[in-house]
Amino acid sequence: MRKLILLMALLLFAGGLNASPIADNGGSGDQWPGVYRDRPPRNPRPPRPHDADFGKRVTLGVAFGIGPGWLNPRTDSVNRAGIVNTMRYGIPLDINFTTKNNYYFTTGVFFSHSGGKLRFVDDLENVGIVETIRKYNAIYLSLPTGIKLKTPSMKGFVVAAQFGFLHSFRLTAKASDQYEAGEEKVTTNKYMYTKETAWFREAGFIGLGMEYVIKDDFRVYFYATYDHSFINFFGTKAEPNLLSGQDMRATAGNVEFLVGICF
Repeated sequence: MRKLILLMALLLFAGGLNASPIADNGGSGDQWPGVYRDRPPRNPRPPRPHDADFGKRVTLGVAFGIGPGWLNPRTDSVNRAGIVNTMRYGIPLDINFTTKNNYYFTTGVFFSHSGGKLRFVDDLENVGIVETIRKYNAIYLSLPTGIKLKTPSMKGFVVAAQFGFLHSFRLTAKASDQYEAGEEKVTTNKYMYTKETAWFREAGFIGLGMEYVIKDDFRVYFYATYDHSFINFFGTKAEPNLLSGQDMRATAGNVEFLVGICF
């Protein structure tokens, strides 16, 4: 009797399944008509400005930066005496050779104002031998070449790092002296110092920054960059140091805070 009742229950269950077959929707996943079949299809989310793919394109912009600069003396009896205000402005250029938006070749054209202050004993005309603080200011045409690495966009923000070399050609240079004459501190007017400085400056640079995507190709950014030269700041026509008799030698360093836009 129990076996007969169990057999009848199985037959009734199988008959219920056959009475309500599952619809074949060609693998669409709509197997429950009462739940999904009548629901309107989902539309894809419209693209946002931050979704832009920056692969395979060239980015051009305008940048301006300021910061401290100094000279590291490499001559005996010459000491560093402080920093000067440096400035850089120009047109940056980033080139993406990949299908991703993480790796860029960075270059551009900039005008750079660099220099520093040194303290040493000098024989000044009409003054004599005095301890002198000389301030140097040079202007260069700079062509950076390097690599820029960027993270994917996070709600429009992109973190970036860059490193490379800065190739600079000296355009002009000036200097001014500060010394004590008795109890009076004297500062001279700036005078030309172009021939006494090296015509070429090679430096390495490294930087870290943040970019923000405003819309499509338009972005603003901020970078903090450090660079240090490998070549002597002074040229062959600079006078030797009075005390040591050695040629004047120094390397230049800069820290710059750069802001800009690119499009």
